[in-house]
Amino acid sequence: MANLKATNTAGGRRKGIFALRLKDNLEVRTLEELRDNFDLEKAIEYFHSGELLQWLEDRFYDDEADAIRELSGDDSNLSTKLCAALNVECDDNLDFMRRVREKKAYLVEHTDDQTIIDNAAATALDQGDLGELIQLGYTTIYLCGEQFNVPIRVAGVKYVGILGAPKIKIRAKSQDDLDAQNISFENVQLPWQKSLPIEELKALAEKVFQTGGKWPLVKDGKQVSTFDQLSQAEKSAALRMFAQGKYSESQIAFMQLTEDFASGFAMTIDSFCTAGSVGHNTILYKDIQRALRAEWGGVAILMGSKRLTFSFSPHDRPYNLEACAKLFKQPNDYEKVAKFLEVAKNF
Repeated sequence: MANLKATNTAGGRRKGIFALRLKDNLEVRTLEELRDNFDLEKAIEYFHSGELLQWLEDRFYDDEADAIRELSGDDSNLSTKLCAALNVECDDNLDFMRRVREKKAYLVEHTDDQTIIDNAAATALDQGDLGELIQLGYTTIYLCGEQFNVPIRVAGVKYVGILGAPKIKIRAKSQDDLDAQNISFENVQLPWQKSLPIEELKALAEKVFQTGGKWPLVKDGKQVSTFDQLSQAEKSAALRMFAQGKYSESQIAFMQLTEDFASGFAMTIDSFCTAGSVGHNTILYKDIQRALRAEWGGVAILMGSKRLTFSFSPHDRPYNLEACAKLFKQPNDYEKVAKFLEVAKNF
């Protein structure tokens, strides 16, 4: 039995804070101590008794507690999953944990969203990862890639697309087929859903902006570099500028930034976004009634009774004129943006 060592008060109720006893009667009070002295047999015992979850909750190890809550005592792969949840290596999960480290390193390079990174153990970067996670019995699997083959015969699984919306191949013809198997999807493209227009938008952007497929970085309106020349960390920082990082690189048709990342605009899969000192705005293409080059040298976007412009007030949500001058090659860039938006609003 765990040894009660101290108490605290939460919500007016006294609550025991206890240590876990491992081999040789060693008491551990932190997650680092648990990992350094890990005892799989005792950990499984504490898992079944509920004391492991309580121990984690008492110390506010919320991510690990959430992972433990997902586990079932009847799971034949409990040992592997328990070790992964606590981020420790056991004799029977060395290969699995090596792959988790590889996946975590990949995710760290592509996002700073800690929730996504913390779910590395349950993330599939390719079809091999997906097969292993299904075999291990994971009931929530995160899909990070362009396409995955998902089996309809494996019931009770939730699949979530991350860092993009992967295409799904599955032997199902409708949502009813998925419901019958208690299979659910989030942020993916299912076979019966209309293809996303990102390739068409990229083709339009290339036709309008003519950058050879490279997104420009500009200094005082002149191109000095391109997006593909940035480091992965710089790319991630650039993507975070727009709509709080909602869009992945694969969901952006065109982007233009100032060299210091102070200002930028992007044409995404469904929106026109501006960021930085120009002004933060996200405008759905479908909400744009008309885009035109305004007489005063900016782009006016008509949305019902509202008008947005890249330059002067008193229009609604005006943009910073000085910042625009550094971002755009006036007036040519304004014309290109207006031309793109006039077509994109019909997507």
